[in-house]
Amino acid sequence: MKKIIPFFLLLSVFLNVGLIYKFFYAGETVSLAKDGRSEIKMTPENREYVMAEMRGSLERIQKINEGSAKDDATIIEKVGQESGSDKVDGVPKGLVKSLPLGFKKMGFETHELFDVMAKMAQENYDRQQTQEKLNQLLNNCVACHKTYKISVLSINEIINPQ
Repeated sequence: MKKIIPFFLLLSVFLNVGLIYKFFYAGETVSLAKDGRSEIKMTPENREYVMAEMRGSLERIQKINEGSAKDDATIIEKVGQESGSDKVDGVPKGLVKSLPLGFKKMGFETHELFDVMAKMAQENYDRQQTQEKLNQLLNNCVACHKTYKISVLSINEIINPQ
């Protein structure tokens, strides 16, 4: 029994390291684009999903800005809850694996900022603080678009992955 426990502990460590590697590093299809950004190549379905998420985020940012302009915390709370961290269900299979770590971090931070704004609006609304969080969120968007370009994998890349 004493020999089995260390074996399973060691096995667990190796499995966890493997899973962490797979989630954060493996499966990335990233190259340097002509414009100097990192080009993330993904399937057409995954690209459409990411683009729809970005358009939706931009619409929600506009709604939060509208709520702030009207000094209406209920708009901000509702929109923030619609875009928060727990709303990342339905992500297509293989998408997270295909994204570089920096892109994933920006995405998670963006969803967390929506959560923070919703919580602020619900608990202790302050227009200035909301604008500051909204500015942080927009800085995330700008940084992401300056850093990454998303394109579709070619048929050859889909058929013969490296």
